[in-house]
Amino acid sequence: MVAVGVESDCPSGSMPYRRAMRSRRHAPAMLISFGCLLGGAISGAMASLSGAMTPPPGTIEGGIPEQFRRARVPAMLLTPLPTKGGVPRMAPKHVRPGTPEAWAQFDATFQAVRSRNFSANATTKARAAGAATVRESVDPASFESMYTALRGQKHDAVLAMLDAFAKGGAEGQFALASVAIQDDDAAIRAEATRRINTPPVSAVLAALDDGLRSDNHDWVDRAGILAGAIHAVETLPTLIFAQFAQSAPPTTKGDKAWIATGRTISYVANVIPVVGDNAGAYQPVIGQLIEGVVMRVQDCEVTIYHGSVHDSLVAISSYDSGTNTAALGWDMRAWYRWFNEQYVPMKQREDQELASAAAGVTP
Repeated sequence: MVAVGVESDCPSGSMPYRRAMRSRRHAPAMLISFGCLLGGAISGAMASLSGAMTPPPGTIEGGIPEQFRRARVPAMLLTPLPTKGGVPRMAPKHVRPGTPEAWAQFDATFQAVRSRNFSANATTKARAAGAATVRESVDPASFESMYTALRGQKHDAVLAMLDAFAKGGAEGQFALASVAIQDDDAAIRAEATRRINTPPVSAVLAALDDGLRSDNHDWVDRAGILAGAIHAVETLPTLIFAQFAQSAPPTTKGDKAWIATGRTISYVANVIPVVGDNAGAYQPVIGQLIEGVVMRVQDCEVTIYHGSVHDSLVAISSYDSGTNTAALGWDMRAWYRWFNEQYVPMKQREDQELASAAAGVTP
């Protein structure tokens, strides 16, 4: 038996750009099944990102586009998955640059820009001036403050912010990936994705790692969509174990719920004598009897299937390996065996060939 999981060291609320996060749990890209004494399932539509470069599941024709190629095989694809413990991170955890004093100053600056240039009464000229100011703000220490102030504003303000991120090097790439995962506006997520360079740099992998390990299931699915959109083959080990999440076993005792089905039968349970002048009678007391079944639910757990993560996993693995992996379905053990027994040896051979080719052209 193989017991492998993703160690979640990034709970919901601990990721960057979190202060303006609104609680939304609609999650259209997830399948949620409730397993208890009764069973059953609730399913939602699978969400996909328009214009994603990764092909649909099972499509393996042709080669990988040039913008997705790597000079060498990423290290995490050359090592089999562990038999126990968590999957190692793809990249070191991101640390916000700058100092608390600088962050406080940037907070005040962009709050002022929002009030002055992007208020409801701001003129077109004022908005254009504000957008120009935002585009020129490329100090990486300002990016979180900028997003906190401008999140949810009209698209001219937010797109100017994304343009600033795109000019911000690795820190800007991390910021774009964070927006593509955490923002509630699908159009803004798509615009952020469009600005992410391929192949993804380490900072983007750090954001994807945080998203796939998050307790926020919306973020997990969006991280899966982003991984597929930029063909982040480095995410394969983490995608395998982020396909679904299961609730912890209940710690409280007693019934969780009960369901009764039956019919009510009326009967005379008693009579009360009634005496009058030269007369006597009995007043019946009507009782009720329920005949049927009562089902007690004493144990219950929830399994959430991240449909977008699964779709990207199938697409990336099929594209990169040249074999159709859709048949592996949601079987995590099957994915574990495929990765360790087929994929890793193939990538090791590929890496040796790349190394030999590089040595052959080097003087």
